[in-house]
Amino acid sequence: MESVEVKELSFAYENTDTLILKNLNMQIQEGDFVCLLGQSGCGKSTLLRLLAGLEKPTNGEILIDGKPIKGASLERSVVFQDYGLFPWMTAGENIVLALKQKFPKQKKSELKAIAKEMLVKVGLDESVYGKLPKELSGGMKQRCAIARSFSINPPVLLMDEPFGALDAVTRARLQEMVLDLWKSDETKKIVFFVTHDVDEALLLANKIFVLGQKPSSVIYSCEIPEEDKPDRNSLYENVHIMKLRNELIKYINQDVTEHIE
Repeated sequence: MESVEVKELSFAYENTDTLILKNLNMQIQEGDFVCLLGQSGCGKSTLLRLLAGLEKPTNGEILIDGKPIKGASLERSVVFQDYGLFPWMTAGENIVLALKQKFPKQKKSELKAIAKEMLVKVGLDESVYGKLPKELSGGMKQRCAIARSFSINPPVLLMDEPFGALDAVTRARLQEMVLDLWKSDETKKIVFFVTHDVDEALLLANKIFVLGQKPSSVIYSCEIPEEDKPDRNSLYENVHIMKLRNELIKYINQDVTEHIE
């Protein structure tokens, strides 16, 4: 994996002339953690569906290493806000199901071992392998969903407001966990992370794109150099980050104002 390029991307659902996305352009490199900011309904999740290959562009294209996306692929895994776990399968079986698709020739015992290892990596006990989703808290279910996505080792990870339904403490813990997994990963994944939270974007991303209201395009973008990356303790003390935070909020608020006047 070297790059993801979004070129003049526009999208409207079939049988409608209403564009949701219009002339989007992005250039993403290996190892980038990208946060997509913007108001509800601006097309952030739609962009993720296009990146996942679940929808096709109306115009323009998305290129991965110079090749257009043609349908869904295990090279791009998605973590949803609602966990996406099959309720009739245990947490471990949900992970093994994904592993079977990625590694069809490996023995079930080997896949089970990988699943248990990933559960431990996301801070869960091995015993969670045998529990049904209904027996788990929201935070535990989301850890399982993240374990499933990381277990198949995709070059591109797509995360659609994965912590939006969680309490503040659990959200903070999972933010740190995802960052640790991403940083320790030898494959240098590209991550696309949808959020409404400016502070979450600043903590996680090295590239941030703000999408305007429909038809949505990029109204602001920025990069955060490694030397300026804040942690939770310095988020409100780093002068550069505070300035950037105000800039992001300004563009989001300006976009809201323009559409309610």
